[in-house]
Amino acid sequence: MADQRRAQHLSYVSSLRLLADESQRQLAALMPHYGERGRIAEEIIKSALERVLPKRFSIGNGVVVSSRGQVSEQVDIVIYDNFFNSPIPSAFGPSVFPVESVYATIEVKATLTPKELDASLDDIKGLREIGSRKHVVISRYEDVGGSKKVVSEKRISTVPPRSYVVAFRQRGLGRSYDDFVGALLGGLERVDTHVHGVCVLSTDWFAARKPMSSPPVVVGQEGEALLNLYLSILRGQQNFAVYPMDVEAYLENAE
Repeated sequence: MADQRRAQHLSYVSSLRLLADESQRQLAALMPHYGERGRIAEEIIKSALERVLPKRFSIGNGVVVSSRGQVSEQVDIVIYDNFFNSPIPSAFGPSVFPVESVYATIEVKATLTPKELDASLDDIKGLREIGSRKHVVISRYEDVGGSKKVVSEKRISTVPPRSYVVAFRQRGLGRSYDDFVGALLGGLERVDTHVHGVCVLSTDWFAARKPMSSPPVVVGQEGEALLNLYLSILRGQQNFAVYPMDVEAYLENAE
């Protein structure tokens, strides 16, 4: 029985690896299109994630907002809950995502430089601040007078969205994976935030900050960068609870 479960697990990972390899081939074929690299990478990653993420999630782009009036920079890829919540779409600009609905964000870069890395980490720090106080409504059943009744309770969640950076290529972050890790450590020392993954497609590098590490510790590997990106996003959603947003919190602060 254990061998059978092991075989099923390997089959799932093998299928995910095939999807990552397919994404990599598509990216390699389109590599010469310099001006479109960022957009191409964005569309290929979106397409792959739409195939592997649970259907409770959808993918869009826009800005993330809080009930306190905070607004993020525009985000290239927003993975959001489409079961309990929904964004406010716009025909004239970016969609607006209440932070309570956002599971993860991905910034996509054509070329990642030390300056771009610091800017991305700074954007992530801002997003984590926006997500540090989320107003949600949690419902449960209680016995009331011998019958079951749904009771709703307003709570504050302090778990911010997961954050990733994906770049087509890099310049100035080193020639080896160890150099890249050192550059990311330097960025995290300048901008103290948590990043769940930085992926460089042309060199096949993936690295992330180890949770709860202070000073920062970077973990990851060279090779199968897209597979590690997809696995990180899939693993994280298993433990990421999403609840309906407390609409009243937004209405109260709008008055």
